[in-house]
Amino acid sequence: MPTLPDYNPNLSPGTLSLAAVNLLHPAQVALGYREVDYRIQQFQAMTADELDAYLLEHFLPIVIAPDRLPYVVDHHHRARAIQMTGLRETVYVKVWENCQDWSRAEFWQLMQEKAWVYPYDKDGQRVDVESIPASLDQLQDDPYRSLAWGVLQAGGYARSDVPFQEFLWGNYFRQHLSFENTEAGFQQAVNAALQLCRSPAVSHLPGYISDATG
Repeated sequence: MPTLPDYNPNLSPGTLSLAAVNLLHPAQVALGYREVDYRIQQFQAMTADELDAYLLEHFLPIVIAPDRLPYVVDHHHRARAIQMTGLRETVYVKVWENCQDWSRAEFWQLMQEKAWVYPYDKDGQRVDVESIPASLDQLQDDPYRSLAWGVLQAGGYARSDVPFQEFLWGNYFRQHLSFENTEAGFQQAVNAALQLCRSPAVSHLPGYISDATG
């Protein structure tokens, strides 16, 4: 493990540090817990050194908020998986912006302008940003976010750098199909969603593959 400073609210943008995973404040309301479960299995299969190297390479970007807490602005699924495994208490974080001296309104304005916050609940309904859960263990399970992840894994669309890509696809699937959140129901939904991915009607979504039919 490299020698890095522990998280503190005075860190400058660009600084890599170690933060307690339980200290992290999410910037979204929901997760796809099937992806979290996948990450848990991935991390449990690693040695301690392998996990450390992985987490260092895939650090969590954070913004320091006016309440002096680190708000995670990407990779919530990895953070929650680490928390649930209990394999380690800290993760690597990099400061993208330090807003500790800003007003809450200025902070949230930045978060929304940069697309660093996703204030929608497990049903795809918008919520007030101040009602976003204060800790990772309070994040809700959105089955359609899991579905979008499963479809991405199956090649239904391509990964892109558009923020919250899987939520956007998940919301489309939410409007066009329903499923039982069981293993069999989930696989049936993935197959049905793969068919939806072949329609020009989804060409506006990030990662659309125009030749998905081969």
